[in-house]
Amino acid sequence: MIIVWVNYMLEKFIREVLEWIEMLFRYTPGSIGIWLRRIWDRQRLGKEEYIDLDTGCYLVNPASIFMGRKVSIGKDSKFFADGGTIHCLANCAFNSNVHINASLGGKIVIGEDTLIGSGVTMRSSNHIFRNADQKIRLQGHSSADILIGNNCWLGANVVVLKGVTIGYGAVIGAGAVVIKDIPPMAIAVGVPAKVIKYQNQSDGAQNIDC
Repeated sequence: MIIVWVNYMLEKFIREVLEWIEMLFRYTPGSIGIWLRRIWDRQRLGKEEYIDLDTGCYLVNPASIFMGRKVSIGKDSKFFADGGTIHCLANCAFNSNVHINASLGGKIVIGEDTLIGSGVTMRSSNHIFRNADQKIRLQGHSSADILIGNNCWLGANVVVLKGVTIGYGAVIGAGAVVIKDIPPMAIAVGVPAKVIKYQNQSDGAQNIDC
């Protein structure tokens, strides 16, 4: 019994030390902070090549977060993968305050060379609310994958909900809420997001604000 207790306390101590180290690295500013986070997160994510995490970034269950080469993540962004998985492919870039949440199941995949604007939220699960006689918080969740293609651009404060696929080269305007699939090369805006143009059209549609 004593041995079990000692092992438990030792494991708890080690976890807390690691949390303190991560907290220190997470908020260390400047080039020293970037260097420390590169080393720390390379070990946690099993990466040979670096990723860049700005200050205040938070990764929950990094064993289920898979990063390609040269991924950059902006200040105060949060990635939750304690129930699902997150895959960020090579050269994708996240601005500040991005929230990627696969904590209740599902898979979120973000393609190569894709740009994610500040304040973007992706969530691979929703609350179930079918039974009006039962509290929503007691009805559980439903989950489905989110798939973002290569070379996309999601503007500031875009929300992407479960079960959505955004095709190659699509542009989503700032503040849009994406609840249905968006075709490749489409430009979509609004709540809910609707396709207004395609990038191969030459009438100035590419100049929307994102």
